[in-house]
Amino acid sequence: MLAQGVVYGAVPQSGVDGLSTAPRVAVQHEHLQNGGATNSVASLALPFDTHTGIAAFWSGPDFIVLADRRLPALARASGGNGLFASLNVTLLDHATVVQVHLPSHPDLNLTQQKEGWLLSAAPRSAGKVGLTPVPEAGGVRFALAQAGQCLSLPDPASGVRLLVATSRSASGGIMQPVQAIGYTVRPSLEGVVIAADSDQLLLSPTPQGPVLQAIAFNPLPVGLPLPLPNTLGPAAKDRLWLGLSTPDGQPAPQATVAQLKAATDRLAQAPANQKTALAFAAARMALAQGDVTAAATLLPPVTPPQGLQGASPSLAPPNAYSIGPEKPENRFVRAAINLLAGNPGAAQPLSESGWYAWPELHVWQGLYGLYAGQDSQKTTVLLAQGVEQLTHYPAALREHILPQVALAVARYGQPDTRQRLDTLPDGSFYDLARAIRQVRDGQNETARVAFENLTASTNTTVAAFAQVALVRLLRETDQIAPDMAVEAYEKLLKQPDKTTMPNGPRQQATLGLAVALAQNNQPRAALAQMQVLKPSLEMPQDILAGAYQQILYRLVFSTLHTQAGQHGLAPQTAEGLSVEEIVQLVAQCLPNVADGEGKAKLLAGYGKLLLNLQKPSEAQKVFEQAILMQPSPLARSEVQDLLAQAALLQGHISAAQRATGQIAFAALEPDLAARKAYDSARVAQAQGEPDKALSLLAKDETDAGLDLRGQLYEADHRWAEAVQVVGRLASRALPQSGPLNEPQRILALRLATDAAAAHDKQTLLTLKGWLAGRTLGHERDTLLTLQLQSAGAATASH
Repeated sequence: MLAQGVVYGAVPQSGVDGLSTAPRVAVQHEHLQNGGATNSVASLALPFDTHTGIAAFWSGPDFIVLADRRLPALARASGGNGLFASLNVTLLDHATVVQVHLPSHPDLNLTQQKEGWLLSAAPRSAGKVGLTPVPEAGGVRFALAQAGQCLSLPDPASGVRLLVATSRSASGGIMQPVQAIGYTVRPSLEGVVIAADSDQLLLSPTPQGPVLQAIAFNPLPVGLPLPLPNTLGPAAKDRLWLGLSTPDGQPAPQATVAQLKAATDRLAQAPANQKTALAFAAARMALAQGDVTAAATLLPPVTPPQGLQGASPSLAPPNAYSIGPEKPENRFVRAAINLLAGNPGAAQPLSESGWYAWPELHVWQGLYGLYAGQDSQKTTVLLAQGVEQLTHYPAALREHILPQVALAVARYGQPDTRQRLDTLPDGSFYDLARAIRQVRDGQNETARVAFENLTASTNTTVAAFAQVALVRLLRETDQIAPDMAVEAYEKLLKQPDKTTMPNGPRQQATLGLAVALAQNNQPRAALAQMQVLKPSLEMPQDILAGAYQQILYRLVFSTLHTQAGQHGLAPQTAEGLSVEEIVQLVAQCLPNVADGEGKAKLLAGYGKLLLNLQKPSEAQKVFEQAILMQPSPLARSEVQDLLAQAALLQGHISAAQRATGQIAFAALEPDLAARKAYDSARVAQAQGEPDKALSLLAKDETDAGLDLRGQLYEADHRWAEAVQVVGRLASRALPQSGPLNEPQRILALRLATDAAAAHDKQTLLTLKGWLAGRTLGHERDTLLTLQLQSAGAATASH
């Protein structure tokens, strides 16, 4: 069953989001070359093109280069035989991580060249200035000239959360560490790397460069202090700039329809030098009346900056039209009107960090994030700060904004955020938000009654939302089974009248249907429904990612559980999917899951499925991804054990040895210690050191340990000792009655073969009596009879 936290509340995920990114151009040369020793300087060519942002920094004994794109051709890269011989490349779904193990921490220099970047063993270039953090009101900005993406991953050495901003051009990185409350800006050769100790901290892309902020009601002190909030007074910036107050800070009188018509008439007849001012005035008047379509139509055309006149927006540089001579109040109102009118591209100026200096504008930055489908963890805090503020807007404008804000905060906000809904006015939309809040607060019966009443609302959108919420509540409280929920959602979605099931409720119903299908063991159908959903006003990207994660988690681990019970690869799910089909389905949908600890656990299970399918090469790549995303050292060690197994199955001894050596906390976890010893023994076996392997396995009484010890004794023709350990293994595995499966038959013949070689007549007789005439298969029966005869333990027939 999908947890309430995913359906309504945000699943905190590491990472950041943005409305748009620069277009991507394919990398022309995706390979790594060891520059060798030129003038005794070892170097490594990193052929990332100018559309790929990178960050480069130390993590314990490893040097990391993080690229903000997945570059599959780098997967087989080699660092040669010199300083960079330990190079390892891990492909994530949306990034590439290059690691070089350099425990001596040699001096390194990173330079950008025409064909990419060059990492060399040399002191940092003289004259490099590097980046200087720029404190702003409520944040710290990093002025990257060509910023890439903002990413997050655990520090490979410590597990602490790293917030990383990449750069597509040489910036010099951060020269000296900067320590502050809750975070440290680490030194880097390129990009920005911040060790964040608090979940409040977010690194967000803006047109002026990435900005670090603490988003919370009681935020950590980041950057310069914010001014005292002025969100309700008539002199608040939002009221002044939206035309809700007069320039002298007095409430603006509500314009009538006739006055708006008069204003548009004056605009039509005005000379060119007056049109801009009159157009903004008329647009503000229409906005105050709640007519956002008319307001957007009345906005004056955008004037390109000097030197770009005549250029079309599609040919202009990114943000070219957001840096013109327009006054801040006009840029703000233009972006706000376009946002409400459904033109999010033209609303992008609201993402700029400068607006955050005015607390009364926080709600508008939250609205931008809401409409763009950004992470709800941030947007709901910003929106909740403005709930009471929005109640004082003119009624027509308020009713265009506040219902959406209330629903978002109720669905996805944390407890302290939801408390801001206490001041909601009366109305059916607000009753719906209150009912959703009651579900989040555990008042299920009160919420159920409210939803049932709201299904009869004269507002068709409210009624549709209530129908969806009611089905969801009944399913989450186990009042209806998954198949009943599927039927209910499908019935709602099949309504032909789009006015009965508008887009917002339709998206919520589609998400609910996907969850119910997964619970009904129909994962393929569930994921097909998920493919319809995209980040939007109704569907924040973290909620989508969380739903994908839970559907895939259920699919992967239920399959592993079934395999463990059946000891085979029988078809799974109500759809009759084979394990091979399940693996393909998971692989297709994994990119939709946000990187982080939850995905690391999912990847570990997915890798086990691949191992069970005898695909160790693919499993190894998956385990490497999981290790990079897993912040817990103990959980990382669990995956290192799996990685060692996958490497050994391929004969990659050095990789297995490296993975085994990184298993930590073995002394505190006996089971993990045993598995580490077993992995080390397999490495020793592969390296031709049987005595070392046997020493490591001396106390291992697991099935795998006994099996490996038997192999070692058999290889060394130490038959009596082989009989002892294989005999203990057989005493567990061979049932006293009933037919034997194939592995059991192989084990029985193995014990007989060892006993015959050891001339151990007693073991052969015991085995013969235990089998009691049960067949091992025609050929094995013949071999067993010959071994019994050779030891003088046979009777007339087996």
